[in-house]
Amino acid sequence: MGRSFEHLIQYARTLGASDAKLIDAGNIVVDPRSLLKCRFGCYRWGKYWTCQPNINISADQFKEALQKYKTAIVIKCVEPKVVQEVTLAVEKKAMLEYGAIFSFAMVLCVLCDECAFPDPCRFPHLARPAMDGLGVDIAKTVEPLGFNVEFDPQGNLLPEWYSMVLLD
Repeated sequence: MGRSFEHLIQYARTLGASDAKLIDAGNIVVDPRSLLKCRFGCYRWGKYWTCQPNINISADQFKEALQKYKTAIVIKCVEPKVVQEVTLAVEKKAMLEYGAIFSFAMVLCVLCDECAFPDPCRFPHLARPAMDGLGVDIAKTVEPLGFNVEFDPQGNLLPEWYSMVLLD
């Protein structure tokens, strides 16, 4: 993991992340079953600009791009709007201060209470795709970091949101 991005970890925590950790990009688990779960288990499918099939990037294209990254920061928050703000701020800081010009955030977009889709996105410069919409198995990726994706008995995600910033 080449250079130290510890300052970005601290920055994420300062902005409201309950935790943030570095991961080698090679340890990000991409599994096509994540896309199946999106397609057949999520109400957002086809209704949001940042969700499939509207992302217009296939899992294979994402996997090819992912191979160019060395490190990622996994960010954990209790509130989805906080995780969106923190993730975008970390991405921007990485680009401006570390020269990581290809930094790329992946976070469930919650910028709008209701997505403008199919009308143009209101915030295309801030919208980012969700990890699972690109085939990332979030649970298997964060588990080695000591994080857990958990659900209640009704199948609702317990209030912990994960995002990621890919760093070159």
